[in-house]
Amino acid sequence: MNVIMRLFQRFSTSALESTSALAYRIQREQEILPFDLLGRSLSYNPYPPRFKEIFPTLDSPRAVLVKGFVFDELESIVAHIHAHKAQIIVLDTARDSSANPSGEGLECIGYLRHYTTALIVLKDSFIDPYQILQAVVYGADGVVLDSSSRGHKALLEFAFRLNCMSFCAIATLREIKQAVLAKTEGFFIDDGVYDEFATLLPKSKCICHYVEATAPKRASTSADFMCVQV
Repeated sequence: MNVIMRLFQRFSTSALESTSALAYRIQREQEILPFDLLGRSLSYNPYPPRFKEIFPTLDSPRAVLVKGFVFDELESIVAHIHAHKAQIIVLDTARDSSANPSGEGLECIGYLRHYTTALIVLKDSFIDPYQILQAVVYGADGVVLDSSSRGHKALLEFAFRLNCMSFCAIATLREIKQAVLAKTEGFFIDDGVYDEFATLLPKSKCICHYVEATAPKRASTSADFMCVQV
């Protein structure tokens, strides 16, 4: 039991440090470009959110997850997208303990909007509305939030106001309940728990079934769309 408690404390401390680092990073970014000024740029945004308009028209939509986008790999990434015939790209920033994105950051969203017709959904450690505003300004069509993060209900409401599709990443029954109460528009659920919780997810929500690259391949899913890591 003591070993488990020490592991839990170590994980909690690491999570707090990561959140603090991210909060500090956001504060510095707002000092450079305040919230109001960033919001005004929406009036001439060339890439407004399209998910809610386009997704209902897609026939058997497919998605790929790209973790840590690097500009030098743009050609390869676009080739993977075409090979999978993907209409949706889930872009995972995969931040480290210092809150630094593992790839190039938000700038890559505009590149993907320019070189593909796929919908872009940003998966990040969202803790502040400023991040969602940034995502939309850079061209994101949707966002994936952690349903256990502090203030996720307010983040979901803000995304809705910007016409940005919102998904909650869930892994437990409690997180499903929290996401439903927070009025999420969609669920992002890992293959490891999908079969356990699939029947508990509201049919009125958009459900993304995520399958890691190392997981056994699935021929089909009962979710609205499957997302495969490339």
